[in-house]
Amino acid sequence: MTGQGAVPAPGPGGLQAERTRLAWCRTSLSVLANAALLAVREIVAAGPDAAAAPIAVALVIAVATIVVGRVRAKALRRSPLPAHLAPTRAVPLIGWSVAALAVLSGGVLLL
Repeated sequence: MTGQGAVPAPGPGGLQAERTRLAWCRTSLSVLANAALLAVREIVAAGPDAAAAPIAVALVIAVATIVVGRVRAKALRRSPLPAHLAPTRAVPLIGWSVAALAVLSGGVLLL
């Protein structure tokens, strides 16, 4: 595309690594926010003992999300790109874990 206002094409690396890093950061922040909200609600409603399990689950998922996100973003920054970029088992596991945390959070809120 030429002319005024044309956006230059990204370089060889593109912005994939940056978008991947930001997506994983958003996911881990949302899981951490979920943990904080669970902590506040459960500590007030049921006491610290009842709040420990859902909070611990949320924190483990958040840390795992951060680690997997860093590994995925690092793989996209390599030049040349690795031949195998398909998600590993960790990516679907994180996805199912976040979904399970959402169900757990919903169940806690309904009780």
